[in-house]
Amino acid sequence: MRSFQASAPTRADRITIDGYGVFASSGSGMLALIIVSLCFAGCSGKRPPQADEQVPTVICSDAVTQQITDFDEFVGRTEAAATVNVQARVSGFLQSIEFEDGQFVEKDQLLAKIEPDEYEAIQKQSEAQIELAGARLELAKSELARAKKLVANNATSQEEFDAKASAVKQAAAEVVVASADAARTSLDVKYTEVRAPISGRIDRAFITPGNMVSGGLGPGTLLTRIVDLTPIYAYFDVDEASILRYIRKEKSKDSPGQDADDPVQQSTLRDMQLPCYLQLLDEDDFPHVGMLDFLENQVDKMTGTIRLRGIFQNEDRLLQSGMYVRLRIPTSEPYMAVLIPEIAIGTDQSYKYAFVINDQNEAVRRTVELGESRGPLRVITSGIDPGDTVVVRGIQRIRPGMKVHVERQPISPVDSSAAETPATETPSAETQATATPETDRPDGEEGAQP
Repeated sequence: MRSFQASAPTRADRITIDGYGVFASSGSGMLALIIVSLCFAGCSGKRPPQADEQVPTVICSDAVTQQITDFDEFVGRTEAAATVNVQARVSGFLQSIEFEDGQFVEKDQLLAKIEPDEYEAIQKQSEAQIELAGARLELAKSELARAKKLVANNATSQEEFDAKASAVKQAAAEVVVASADAARTSLDVKYTEVRAPISGRIDRAFITPGNMVSGGLGPGTLLTRIVDLTPIYAYFDVDEASILRYIRKEKSKDSPGQDADDPVQQSTLRDMQLPCYLQLLDEDDFPHVGMLDFLENQVDKMTGTIRLRGIFQNEDRLLQSGMYVRLRIPTSEPYMAVLIPEIAIGTDQSYKYAFVINDQNEAVRRTVELGESRGPLRVITSGIDPGDTVVVRGIQRIRPGMKVHVERQPISPVDSSAAETPATETPSAETQATATPETDRPDGEEGAQP
């Protein structure tokens, strides 16, 4: 290329640009020099080097396989198997209280005393009436025996003999009446000692000694209350569809020769031995194991539910009447399921998805179908295979087909007893490390809701 000259060039005015010589001078010559320089730079075909795109690092875990059981969960309240209001059966002044508030009492244990003096006196009077009626009976029998001899010798009339025989019957009846009255008064004396009708935990004393209590056939004075907590019931409402599923599931296990439509051969809910598991408010799992033993005989027309009852032995008496509880009922046989961390699941409108890393360390998006939650993990019914490498942190930095660097972190599986009693476990330290905060998710994504 030829050199341009804006004025008489000198050696000092010559400038080299990309190997081409250019002469420049002051004024308009310098302006031309700048324009020519830019043209040469644009036509040179060379671009500044650019840094390679950064490969993101994600934390991944392998999907685990574990034997679990599906459950339905309900809420309910406990109720004592037996509740007895302890009332006075005779009237009188309360002499003493023989129990401590809130203690456990045994059946027939003495609870209170009512002053017995008046009833003991009446009892002695009734016993005396028995002796008096017995003496009259003996006299009547003696007179009847003499009358028999006299009437045989025609020494007395038949009418007088019949009167003697009737007197014997009346005296015998008086003995029965006196005996019955003595039995009644004996009960009154017995009822002055109030004893526990059942075993269980007793309430406080509702009345103190020295007060007048009333009894008799009407409602007597309420002294205290006893509840039997062993066993204890848990009542809860179940929708109609769930009840039908439970019953049909159990009927499918009947022997081939049994007629399921025969009402005589149909088993009750207690006979089915369906297990249920109970959780208290301060518990993370369902450690209390019981059985379903009662089903109401009709569905509530207003709510479409039916009341169900579970029975729990409650040997440690931890369960109290009136507690709010959660219950689980198994709806399937134990099976092998694939589980991944809940935080690995994203949402795209109505679809759930997770990212899986393939052999080329590329992110592959999989649409998944969700099962039940198991603590920090979630059952995946389709979309994830056992052993797949699933992204649990960093999904906001990747897109389908993108290469990534993988850091592995193992999944802490749920308790192996989940096949029998599923546990909502507290995440371990390793599992908690995989928890992704809400701010770590891409825009428009959110974790799957249970």
